[in-house]
Amino acid sequence: MKVNVSEQQFVDTYYKYTPNKFIKFIYKYFSKDTEGKDLKVGNTITWILVIFFILGFVGTIFNLSHKFIGIATYLYSGILAVLVISLFTGVFMNNARIRKIRKELGLSKAEYNELAEYYL
Repeated sequence: MKVNVSEQQFVDTYYKYTPNKFIKFIYKYFSKDTEGKDLKVGNTITWILVIFFILGFVGTIFNLSHKFIGIATYLYSGILAVLVISLFTGVFMNNARIRKIRKELGLSKAEYNELAEYYL
């Protein structure tokens, strides 16, 4: 695929629309390319969710009070909802940023991915 965009033009446009701190946070700690040293945040949230799930599950099995089950369920649901909404927001914000770069340079998605892999 032939693209008429120089390296300097691509890099300048890319850094014109840099990712904000929220996007960097989401991709640093929750992407599939997360490095080993950054897994602590994601693993901690995962374990918190597992613990609340198990508490609600065990509470239901052993017929514990509705208050106990409700607290475990609401905390689990709240944390999970905040996590999912945050992840989707980070992805949508990053896609909007990439769309701006592609629009300014007149690139298709495949051309952008090729140039990003080559120049960055």
